Amino acid sequence: MTGRADQPHVAMPVTRWMERLPLARGRFVVGSLTTLAIVGLAWLLRVVADPFLPPGFPYVTFFPAVIVTSFLFGVRLGGVSALLCGLIAWYFYINPVNSFALPYGAQAALAFYVFVVATDLALVHWMQNANRLLINEREVNRQLADSKEQMVRELEHRITERNKAADALLESEVQTHLATQTAGIGLWQWNVRTGQIRWDRTMFELYGMVPTADGLVPYSDYIGSVHPDDAAAQDAILQDTVARSGSSQREFRIQRRDDGRVRHLRAVEAARAGTDGKTEWVVGTNLDISEQRDREAHVQLLMGEINHRAKNMLGVVMAVAHQTSGTDHAEFMLRFSARIQSLAAGQDLLVDSQWKGVELEMLARAQLDHFKDLIGDRITLSGCPALLSPSAVQAIGMALHELATNASKYGALSNDQGRVAIAWHHVPASRRFVITWHETGGPPVIPPTRRGFGSIVTGKMVRMSLDGDVSADYAPSGFSWRLECPSDKIIDDRISPGLEHESGS
Repeated sequence: MTGRADQPHVAMPVTRWMERLPLARGRFVVGSLTTLAIVGLAWLLRVVADPFLPPGFPYVTFFPAVIVTSFLFGVRLGGVSALLCGLIAWYFYINPVNSFALPYGAQAALAFYVFVVATDLALVHWMQNANRLLINEREVNRQLADSKEQMVRELEHRITERNKAADALLESEVQTHLATQTAGIGLWQWNVRTGQIRWDRTMFELYGMVPTADGLVPYSDYIGSVHPDDAAAQDAILQDTVARSGSSQREFRIQRRDDGRVRHLRAVEAARAGTDGKTEWVVGTNLDISEQRDREAHVQLLMGEINHRAKNMLGVVMAVAHQTSGTDHAEFMLRFSARIQSLAAGQDLLVDSQWKGVELEMLARAQLDHFKDLIGDRITLSGCPALLSPSAVQAIGMALHELATNASKYGALSNDQGRVAIAWHHVPASRRFVITWHETGGPPVIPPTRRGFGSIVTGKMVRMSLDGDVSADYAPSGFSWRLECPSDKIIDDRISPGLEHESGS
């Protein structure tokens, strides 16, 4: 039970606040001044934080300013905030400072800034569009509820104009039968004095019950079909409606008699009193609103998922920035940009598949895009069809990027003869999945003397993300890397049926 008589459904405070976004709608001056204030505050915080920051963080306070502005006041003012913050950061914090010059480092920094703020603005715009759709749908539902209430009132008015309540209700049922059946609205009548409750065919269909010959249903059968958690409250509302000869509007759950499925219903009813002032009849409607509830829940899920993925991506970007090293700013930006591009490649594949997983071979080709002319010749890809889950795409994509980068600098792809073999297979007996990277024909392998970010990505990060075992062999003849992890940590549930029959060692 989710409602009480004569009381509309009350939205949660957070939902009401979300429905007001963007703020200052129609008040451009207020929004503009607030935007300038946010930009100014971000600038002030950047000035205060500057002595404590290492080189290479020009946008550390400006990214939040853009996100807050677009979230509160819409993407137009968010775009204005992004432009102002970008110009301030470019002029004061990107070398050469106090200048709008565009050396290579500045170009890369600005490109990164444009990519991040464009992604933020797109996500906020998507979320606010979904919010507007939800508001519109609720307004439509409210109008439908009002129209149903008006229909009940009209029925009540007709009943009062007849001398015999029973004849009037039967005539009303005939007049409204086609309309209610077409709209999926169930109609019921309750003769309070005799205790008889009559349902139309739609009511029986809603509750998953076999229609009776005369359409009569005991009150105990009705209340017994209501969800146990809602039954007591529903009974109290109906008894109160009868006692005061009033009307009520409510939402509750039922358990269908035929298949046991739980459905959400919206009910509207009105009571009519006799000459003695006591209620004689109650007439009401039931409407299945389960699909509407599912749509509202789906919109809320999408909004939460957008927020979650944006936070995760920003966290990964910050982690990459902190872990990326370089002897100078240009080297840092080169490595940082390459790693961001690796992340973006995985994101692009997930977006193209609507976040339903990515084929491992497609991911490998995307991460080896700089060496695409060598694939099939010096770089071989082999393995069974494997659809990676979204959570595994990021970890494996970054690992392949770091392995390819190291091979191009120090390993098999640093000369004209070396080869790289990437292979994967599934082991059905143990439900394990194995991926290997093996290099041959390159320069003699020298084990590294220190562990950099690449080693962390291909080792600790993959191991923790996929609950797997990772090994690296620095044999003089060629570097090898091996990942073995549980299949359910890496393979999407919708793997092709043939994968379970693949053998591996």
